[in-house]
Amino acid sequence: MLIFKSAFIVFFSTFIVSLSSQIAKETNSLDTGLACLYIISGAFAGKILYDRYQHIHILGSLTPNPNVTSYVNRIASICASFLSLGFLGYFYLLLFKDDEHSLKALNIFLCGFGTLYMWLQCLLTTYISTLFYEKRLTVLRQCLANLSFLFLVIMAIFGIISVLIPEDGSSGMYICNVITSLSSYILTTIFCIFILSYEKEYKYFSEGLRSDMLIDDACSLNNSSIDDTDALLGTLEQASSTINNNNMIKRTVPCAISS
Repeated sequence: MLIFKSAFIVFFSTFIVSLSSQIAKETNSLDTGLACLYIISGAFAGKILYDRYQHIHILGSLTPNPNVTSYVNRIASICASFLSLGFLGYFYLLLFKDDEHSLKALNIFLCGFGTLYMWLQCLLTTYISTLFYEKRLTVLRQCLANLSFLFLVIMAIFGIISVLIPEDGSSGMYICNVITSLSSYILTTIFCIFILSYEKEYKYFSEGLRSDMLIDDACSLNNSSIDDTDALLGTLEQASSTINNNNMIKRTVPCAISS
């Protein structure tokens, strides 16, 4: 799909430019390009997340428990809304060069809601995998959610330590900042991979909801079950014809006697 190919290019470009801006500081051209890429990346991510919400909303009525699916989908959409608001706040702080502590706190906020969103989507994928095609997506998304939680804890711990340590240029402060930044970049990469994994569902829905996507391998009919069904239908038809013949006999016998 074109939107996912474009999103992959934009996400990768944003990642590279962001790393470059960390290495080469005080570069206005890089900051301007990064700001533009942030807006474009946010637009692509918002479009994909909104379409994901619509897809789950459509498939929710087909799941074994549609109320649970609808409820989790609403919570996931709220998390996505907080992500959007946090992203705008982060962009504002980055643009106006506010203090580092605010950026760290907002970064942890964003990564926390991103991790929660991924966990909720894993739950939705588990429900929907009873309906159609790729069960490997459940394993992939679960692994990504687990990794994101691990790096979120690491990022939060070292981010808090870096705030508590006095800014005296010590090696401990430098190590904490490096670990926090690396965890932030890893979490961003995990989140981008996670939302790019929606391409499979996106392709199915863009082509139209087909009946073959609602057939699960574990629930598909085998030959023996089809034979049993045919035998049962044949028995029912034979019993029905016998009952109809008996009714016809009962109707014709009195007529013969009266004549």
